Amino acid sequence: MTADLRKPESPMTVRRLAQLGGVTVHVVRNYLRRGLLRAASHTEAGYQLFSRAELHRLHFIRTAQRLGFTLAEIEEVLRRSRQRKSPCPLVRDIMARRLDETRDQLEHLLALQRRMAQAVAQWAHLPDAVPTGNDVCVLIEAVAVSEGAAFSKTTPRRLVGRAATPEKLS
Repeated sequence: MTADLRKPESPMTVRRLAQLGGVTVHVVRNYLRRGLLRAASHTEAGYQLFSRAELHRLHFIRTAQRLGFTLAEIEEVLRRSRQRKSPCPLVRDIMARRLDETRDQLEHLLALQRRMAQAVAQWAHLPDAVPTGNDVCVLIEAVAVSEGAAFSKTTPRRLVGRAATPEKLS
């Protein structure tokens, strides 16, 4: 063993814990308020001191967040661990649910991206227009018309009808 491993660990301040954990002091204090981290001791001046175990816990929390866990979910995982109950079934359930949710979100984002690309292609063929009557923006209204939405007769058909066909959107 090297001398570094044999020397007793020195307690860390909030600032040092934040530096070693790659977070801000505000993040550490937030985790303290939520009960995710706990000070090992306090100095006579009231400073909180932390052990290496809390640095490990801080890294655990950040890893869980990168996996998509919320702080409330992490709190529950830590609570079960402190109770000497396996948090693994909970972690699996949360991750499976989160995976389904992110797949759904991704599908919605891809559909949005397709609609946006179609709109940009359609708008390239439409002239700029000054709103008349109840019109707001003929570009957006042209998309609505191409999707089958009805607009008032004040929308100039010469603008919304020109490129509103699905063939021209592709």
